[in-house]
Amino acid sequence: MEYFIERHTLEAGNRLTWDTMPVRDQLGTNAREHLTVYILASLANILLSIPQYLAVNTALELGINPKGSTAGLINQYGSNTGLTIDFLRSTFIFQGIIAILIMGIVGSMFSRRRWRWQYVATSFLVSAYLAYHLGGKFINALGWIGLLETSGVNVSGVYADLFWFGLGTTICYLLVILVLRRSYGRLMAKLLLVPTRDLTEASE
Repeated sequence: MEYFIERHTLEAGNRLTWDTMPVRDQLGTNAREHLTVYILASLANILLSIPQYLAVNTALELGINPKGSTAGLINQYGSNTGLTIDFLRSTFIFQGIIAILIMGIVGSMFSRRRWRWQYVATSFLVSAYLAYHLGGKFINALGWIGLLETSGVNVSGVYADLFWFGLGTTICYLLVILVLRRSYGRLMAKLLLVPTRDLTEASE
């Protein structure tokens, strides 16, 4: 006589492997976290661009012209329009780069054997690029404010703007780190579930 111990349907539903998961579910894994990282990174960039834009615009009003591609746009379109186009162009470039890096995080999940270190590496790349980009913008804004100060302009208001917008940028960056860490933890918990084997017992 044979006896079979069958798994409950709810228990069977816990059998989750990356190979058997539908592609739509794979792409949707941690999609909310990845979108949140993109939004926070974009917000951090916009917040720090505001005091930078104000400082450069004030310098232009004093007749202090920037160098490089910004100067070419200003000569071609005028100070206000050229400066706006330059900031929009740099914003779009940043949006494209950060989107590609986040897609790299998503793509790392499809590596079935080494996804963990690839996910960590691509997440670190996102945070490192974001820190590099924001740090460069902050230093650039400080440089323009210093130039205004040496020109005799009262820059207390510009410094205050840089402080508050910089504080908001820092908060967004820290949230990016926390969301990436939470995303990794959720992915580990979801994909490293040990499937429970069917228990079969036979006796005569």
